[in-house]
Amino acid sequence: MINLTREDWCEIYYAPQLKSRALRKGKYATEDYAGQDADWVAHLATIIKKIGPDGCLAARDGVERSK
Repeated sequence: MINLTREDWCEIYYAPQLKSRALRKGKYATEDYAGQDADWVAHLATIIKKIGPDGCLAARDGVERSK
């Protein structure tokens, strides 16, 4: 298990939130292919959902190390 504080998880939660917001506003970068930004926003939404609001799900449940 990775031991991160609730504050660590808050920072981890807000990073994809900010990137997602920039992508939705068209202020992140140019797309390499049509629909790339939409794909990234959907992927980031999945990550954000798994982490939970302000990192509460990840902080409560912990995260297993990747093998």
